[in-house]
Amino acid sequence: MGNHYQINLFMDKIPASIVIISFNAARTIQQCIESALKITDDIIVVDSGSTDNTQQIVKQLGATLIQEKWHGYSENKTIGNNAAKYDWILSLDSDEVLSEELIQSVRKINFDISAAYVLKRLNYFGNKPIHFGAFKNDWVLRIFNKNYSFWDNAVVHEIIVHNQSLPIIQLKGNLQHYTSENFNSFSEKQKKYAQLMADKYFAQGKKVTFIKCYFSPIFNFVQNYFFLGGFLDGINGFRLAIVYAKYTYHKYNFLKSKY
Repeated sequence: MGNHYQINLFMDKIPASIVIISFNAARTIQQCIESALKITDDIIVVDSGSTDNTQQIVKQLGATLIQEKWHGYSENKTIGNNAAKYDWILSLDSDEVLSEELIQSVRKINFDISAAYVLKRLNYFGNKPIHFGAFKNDWVLRIFNKNYSFWDNAVVHEIIVHNQSLPIIQLKGNLQHYTSENFNSFSEKQKKYAQLMADKYFAQGKKVTFIKCYFSPIFNFVQNYFFLGGFLDGINGFRLAIVYAKYTYHKYNFLKSKY
């Protein structure tokens, strides 16, 4: 399909590769790749065994598909980085879409200058954006040169390790994050993250106290719902605060069960 379509898009391509990790992402992967196609001719999708039609969509849109078993967020992203055509990487999750304003901001980057770039992530539940609470001021470092920056080895909540002398530049526009269709699926996702974080803490030798187990969830709810203005997002803000309080509870109780 897309040879003629892609050529038109790539007339003003940028010298950066877009690396995406995916698993059963048919709900969002097409939007994700279509936004990426507007700025580059090198899109790498590292898929860890999707059983829906994610892989078919990736192939139909002309992106490079790498089928790889799940090693963890950092390692799978690094596999994609190593396969990338360019040194500059824009890292996306399969449920993230570049807004038109952000696409224009990326086009204006001077890729000859050593820097790293952070994007403002706007999180959605269904089609409703969340502006406050845990998602307030959600800036993520996603554009970097792989010769100077790399993913750490965390299995979850991975971060970019970079030269601290590099300037960090904020780009205009939103990285639209369609995290879940509903709060039940989001809650289940956060419970899995809680287990992974407990594994991470255990490997680091961290211990858990009674206060951490039972008071941290309460403080987490108060912080997200009141201090960070979650109540301004209405019922969704309340539900989100509840989900993150449960995440905190599960995280520390999973860790407690390991000792």
